Amino acid sequence: MESSIIFTDLDGTFIDFDTYSPEVATPLARDIINRGVPIIFCSSKTLVEQRALMGSIGITVPCIVENGAGIYFPDSYSALNDLPGTQTVDGGRLISFGDGSEFIRRQISVVSDALDLDLKPYHEFSDRELSKITGFDEGGARQARNRDFSETLTASLDAETWSNINAAFQPMGLHCLPGGRFHTVTSIDCNKGRALKIVVDGFGAMTGDRWHSIGIGDSANDFEMLDSVDYPYLVQTPRGDWNEMDVDNLKRISAIGPEGWVLAVQDALGLASE
Repeated sequence: MESSIIFTDLDGTFIDFDTYSPEVATPLARDIINRGVPIIFCSSKTLVEQRALMGSIGITVPCIVENGAGIYFPDSYSALNDLPGTQTVDGGRLISFGDGSEFIRRQISVVSDALDLDLKPYHEFSDRELSKITGFDEGGARQARNRDFSETLTASLDAETWSNINAAFQPMGLHCLPGGRFHTVTSIDCNKGRALKIVVDGFGAMTGDRWHSIGIGDSANDFEMLDSVDYPYLVQTPRGDWNEMDVDNLKRISAIGPEGWVLAVQDALGLASE
Protein backbone atom coordinates (compact mmCIF):
# COMPACT_ATOMS: atom_id res chain seq x y z
CA MET A 1 0.00 0.00 0.00
CA GLU A 2 1.19 3.53 -0.77
CA SER A 3 0.34 6.63 1.28
CA SER A 4 1.25 10.33 1.22
CA ILE A 5 2.98 12.35 3.91
CA ILE A 6 3.47 16.12 3.75
CA PHE A 7 6.51 17.96 5.12
CA THR A 8 6.10 21.71 5.33
CA ASP A 9 8.21 24.68 6.22
CA LEU A 10 6.44 27.21 8.44
CA ASP A 11 7.56 30.85 8.12
CA GLY A 12 6.78 32.13 4.63
CA THR A 13 5.12 28.84 3.65
CA PHE A 14 2.44 27.55 6.04
CA ILE A 15 2.57 30.83 7.98
CA ASP A 16 2.37 34.29 6.43
CA PHE A 17 5.84 35.85 6.28
CA ASP A 18 4.75 39.24 7.65
CA THR A 19 1.83 38.49 9.97
CA TYR A 20 2.90 35.01 11.20
CA SER A 21 -0.72 33.95 10.68
CA PRO A 22 -1.58 30.33 9.71
CA GLU A 23 -5.19 31.31 8.93
CA VAL A 24 -5.07 30.70 5.17
CA ALA A 25 -3.57 27.20 5.37
CA THR A 26 -5.34 25.93 8.49
CA PRO A 27 -8.70 24.77 7.04
CA LEU A 28 -7.05 22.60 4.38
CA ALA A 29 -4.50 21.29 6.90
CA ARG A 30 -7.29 20.12 9.21
CA ASP A 31 -9.16 18.59 6.29
CA ILE A 32 -6.27 16.50 4.98
CA ILE A 33 -5.30 15.36 8.48
CA ASN A 34 -8.89 14.14 8.87
CA ARG A 35 -8.45 12.30 5.55
CA GLY A 36 -5.52 10.41 7.10
CA VAL A 37 -2.68 12.35 5.45
CA PRO A 38 0.02 13.20 8.03
CA ILE A 39 1.47 16.71 8.05
CA ILE A 40 4.96 17.12 9.51
CA PHE A 41 6.06 20.63 10.42
CA CYS A 42 9.71 21.04 9.35
CA SER A 43 11.19 24.32 10.47
CA SER A 44 13.93 26.23 12.23
CA LYS A 45 11.38 26.94 14.95
CA THR A 46 11.75 25.38 18.39
CA LEU A 47 9.56 22.63 19.77
CA VAL A 48 7.89 25.12 22.10
CA GLU A 49 7.02 27.37 19.15
CA GLN A 50 5.73 24.53 17.01
CA ARG A 51 3.64 23.05 19.83
CA ALA A 52 2.16 26.50 20.45
CA LEU A 53 1.24 26.77 16.76
CA MET A 54 -0.40 23.33 16.85
CA GLY A 55 -2.41 24.36 19.90
CA SER A 56 -3.54 27.60 18.29
CA ILE A 57 -5.04 25.80 15.28
CA GLY A 58 -6.24 22.68 17.04
CA ILE A 59 -4.00 19.97 15.57
CA THR A 60 -1.33 17.65 16.96
CA VAL A 61 1.34 16.46 14.54
CA PRO A 62 4.95 15.26 14.60
CA CYS A 63 7.50 17.96 13.83
CA ILE A 64 11.12 18.45 12.85
CA VAL A 65 12.58 21.23 14.98
CA GLU A 66 15.50 23.62 14.73
CA ASN A 67 16.42 22.75 11.12
CA GLY A 68 16.56 19.00 11.69
CA ALA A 69 18.36 18.93 15.04
CA GLY A 70 15.42 17.19 16.67
CA ILE A 71 12.28 15.21 15.84
CA TYR A 72 9.19 15.34 18.04
CA PHE A 73 6.50 12.66 18.12
CA PRO A 74 3.26 13.12 20.10
CA ASP A 75 2.41 10.30 22.48
CA SER A 76 -0.12 8.92 19.95
CA TYR A 77 2.73 7.97 17.56
CA SER A 78 4.92 4.91 18.09
CA ALA A 79 7.38 5.66 15.26
CA LEU A 80 11.13 5.52 15.97
CA ASN A 81 10.74 4.04 19.43
CA ASP A 82 14.07 2.32 18.84
CA LEU A 83 15.91 5.67 18.83
CA PRO A 84 16.91 7.24 22.15
CA GLY A 85 14.80 10.22 23.10
CA THR A 86 13.57 12.23 26.06
CA GLN A 87 9.98 12.52 27.22
CA THR A 88 8.42 15.94 26.80
CA VAL A 89 6.06 17.59 29.27
CA ASP A 90 3.04 16.63 27.14
CA GLY A 91 4.01 12.94 27.09
CA GLY A 92 5.59 12.98 23.64
CA ARG A 93 9.16 12.10 22.68
CA LEU A 94 11.98 14.34 21.44
CA ILE A 95 14.78 12.63 19.52
CA SER A 96 17.86 14.82 19.29
CA PHE A 97 20.82 14.78 16.90
CA GLY A 98 22.63 18.10 17.34
CA ASP A 99 25.00 19.93 19.66
CA GLY A 100 23.37 21.76 22.55
CA SER A 101 22.55 25.44 22.34
CA GLU A 102 25.05 26.40 25.06
CA PHE A 103 27.94 24.97 23.02
CA ILE A 104 26.67 26.77 19.90
CA ARG A 105 26.38 30.09 21.72
CA ARG A 106 29.99 29.82 22.88
CA GLN A 107 31.12 29.25 19.29
CA ILE A 108 29.08 32.24 18.12
CA SER A 109 31.03 34.37 20.57
CA VAL A 110 34.31 32.98 19.18
CA VAL A 111 33.29 33.74 15.58
CA SER A 112 32.02 37.19 16.51
CA ASP A 113 35.36 38.06 18.09
CA ALA A 114 37.40 36.56 15.23
CA LEU A 115 35.51 38.47 12.52
CA ASP A 116 34.88 41.59 14.66
CA LEU A 117 31.13 41.37 14.05
CA ASP A 118 28.08 41.75 16.26
CA LEU A 119 25.91 38.84 15.10
CA LYS A 120 23.05 39.76 17.45
CA PRO A 121 21.95 36.26 18.58
CA TYR A 122 18.52 35.77 20.10
CA HIS A 123 19.85 34.97 23.57
CA GLU A 124 21.42 38.41 23.98
CA PHE A 125 18.02 40.11 23.89
CA SER A 126 15.23 40.34 26.41
CA ASP A 127 11.77 39.13 25.40
CA ARG A 128 10.69 42.75 24.89
CA GLU A 129 13.73 43.61 22.76
CA LEU A 130 13.36 40.50 20.64
CA SER A 131 9.67 41.21 20.19
CA LYS A 132 10.54 44.56 18.60
CA ILE A 133 13.09 42.92 16.27
CA THR A 134 11.00 39.97 15.13
CA GLY A 135 7.41 41.20 15.31
CA PHE A 136 6.51 38.38 17.73
CA ASP A 137 4.54 39.24 20.81
CA GLU A 138 6.57 38.86 24.00
CA GLY A 139 5.27 35.35 24.60
CA GLY A 140 6.31 34.34 21.08
CA ALA A 141 9.72 35.94 21.60
CA ARG A 142 10.17 33.92 24.80
CA GLN A 143 9.33 30.71 22.92
CA ALA A 144 11.75 31.59 20.12
CA ARG A 145 14.59 32.15 22.59
CA ASN A 146 13.99 28.73 24.19
CA ARG A 147 16.27 26.83 21.79
CA ASP A 148 17.72 23.38 22.50
CA PHE A 149 20.05 22.73 19.54
CA SER A 150 20.62 25.99 17.66
CA GLU A 151 20.80 29.77 17.83
CA THR A 152 19.35 32.44 15.56
CA LEU A 153 21.33 35.48 14.45
CA THR A 154 19.53 38.75 13.66
CA ALA A 155 22.39 40.86 12.25
CA SER A 156 21.78 42.57 8.89
CA LEU A 157 24.80 41.74 6.73
CA ASP A 158 25.53 41.25 3.04
CA ALA A 159 25.68 37.84 1.36
CA GLU A 160 29.48 37.76 1.16
CA THR A 161 29.82 38.43 4.88
CA TRP A 162 27.33 35.66 5.69
CA SER A 163 29.37 33.32 3.48
CA ASN A 164 32.49 34.19 5.48
CA ILE A 165 30.61 33.64 8.72
CA ASN A 166 29.43 30.23 7.58
CA ALA A 167 33.01 29.30 6.61
CA ALA A 168 34.21 30.30 10.09
CA PHE A 169 31.70 27.94 11.72
CA GLN A 170 32.61 24.93 9.56
CA PRO A 171 35.74 23.80 11.50
CA MET A 172 33.60 23.80 14.65
CA GLY A 173 31.19 21.28 13.12
CA LEU A 174 28.56 23.97 12.69
CA HIS A 175 26.98 25.86 9.81
CA CYS A 176 25.05 29.10 9.51
CA LEU A 177 22.11 29.03 7.11
CA PRO A 178 19.41 31.54 6.13
CA GLY A 179 15.93 30.76 7.34
CA GLY A 180 13.24 33.34 6.74
CA ARG A 181 14.57 36.80 7.58
CA PHE A 182 17.38 35.63 9.88
CA HIS A 183 20.23 33.07 9.95
CA THR A 184 20.42 30.00 12.18
CA VAL A 185 23.52 28.23 13.50
CA THR A 186 23.25 24.48 14.06
CA SER A 187 25.32 21.29 13.74
CA ILE A 188 26.48 20.42 10.22
CA ASP A 189 25.13 16.88 10.58
CA CYS A 190 21.66 18.26 11.29
CA ASN A 191 19.49 19.25 8.37
CA LYS A 192 15.87 18.97 7.38
CA GLY A 193 16.55 16.36 4.70
CA ARG A 194 18.27 13.90 7.03
CA ALA A 195 15.54 14.24 9.65
CA LEU A 196 12.86 13.88 6.98
CA LYS A 197 14.27 10.58 5.75
CA ILE A 198 14.35 9.26 9.32
CA VAL A 199 10.67 10.21 9.77
CA VAL A 200 9.63 8.56 6.48
CA ASP A 201 11.46 5.37 7.45
CA GLY A 202 9.80 5.50 10.86
CA PHE A 203 6.33 5.78 9.36
CA GLY A 204 7.11 2.90 7.03
CA ALA A 205 8.22 0.69 9.90
CA MET A 206 5.19 1.69 11.96
CA THR A 207 2.57 1.02 9.27
CA GLY A 208 4.17 -1.27 6.70
CA ASP A 209 3.20 1.21 3.96
CA ARG A 210 5.33 2.82 1.27
CA TRP A 211 5.08 6.55 1.97
CA HIS A 212 5.27 9.10 -0.87
CA SER A 213 6.81 12.26 0.58
CA ILE A 214 5.66 15.76 -0.41
CA GLY A 215 7.70 18.82 0.57
CA ILE A 216 6.62 22.47 0.53
CA GLY A 217 8.98 25.36 1.22
CA ASP A 218 9.97 28.86 0.19
CA SER A 219 13.63 29.54 0.98
CA ALA A 220 17.20 28.31 0.60
CA ASN A 221 16.88 26.84 4.07
CA ASP A 222 14.41 24.33 2.62
CA PHE A 223 16.81 22.90 0.02
CA GLU A 224 17.66 19.68 1.89
CA MET A 225 13.98 19.05 2.61
CA LEU A 226 12.88 19.61 -0.98
CA ASP A 227 15.82 17.66 -2.37
CA SER A 228 14.88 14.67 -0.20
CA VAL A 229 11.17 14.28 -0.99
CA ASP A 230 9.44 12.54 -3.89
CA TYR A 231 7.37 15.61 -4.81
CA PRO A 232 8.97 19.00 -4.03
CA TYR A 233 7.06 22.31 -4.22
CA LEU A 234 8.38 25.88 -3.93
CA VAL A 235 6.03 28.77 -3.16
CA GLN A 236 6.77 32.39 -3.95
CA THR A 237 8.42 34.85 -1.58
CA PRO A 238 6.62 38.05 -0.52
CA ARG A 239 8.33 39.72 -3.51
CA GLY A 240 6.35 37.50 -5.85
CA ASP A 241 9.37 35.52 -7.08
CA TRP A 242 11.00 32.20 -6.18
CA ASN A 243 14.25 31.57 -4.40
CA GLU A 244 16.81 29.96 -6.68
CA MET A 245 16.67 26.21 -6.13
CA ASP A 246 18.30 23.40 -8.13
CA VAL A 247 16.06 20.46 -7.21
CA ASP A 248 14.96 17.72 -9.59
CA ASN A 249 11.23 17.75 -10.48
CA LEU A 250 10.66 20.92 -8.44
CA LYS A 251 7.23 22.50 -9.01
CA ARG A 252 7.16 26.28 -8.61
CA ILE A 253 3.77 27.49 -7.41
CA SER A 254 2.62 30.90 -8.64
CA ALA A 255 1.33 32.14 -5.31
CA ILE A 256 2.91 33.60 -2.19
CA GLY A 257 3.32 31.82 1.15
CA PRO A 258 0.19 30.14 2.55
CA GLU A 259 -1.81 30.76 -0.63
CA GLY A 260 0.90 28.84 -2.47
CA TRP A 261 0.84 26.15 0.23
CA VAL A 262 -2.85 25.53 -0.41
CA LEU A 263 -2.28 25.24 -4.17
CA ALA A 264 0.69 22.91 -3.66
CA VAL A 265 -1.29 20.55 -1.41
CA GLN A 266 -4.23 20.55 -3.80
CA ASP A 267 -1.93 19.69 -6.69
CA ALA A 268 -0.02 17.00 -4.80
CA LEU A 269 -3.14 15.25 -3.52
CA GLY A 270 -5.33 15.82 -6.58
CA LEU A 271 -7.76 18.06 -4.69
CA ALA A 272 -7.74 21.08 -7.01
CA SER A 273 -11.12 20.26 -8.52
CA GLU A 274 -12.88 19.73 -5.22
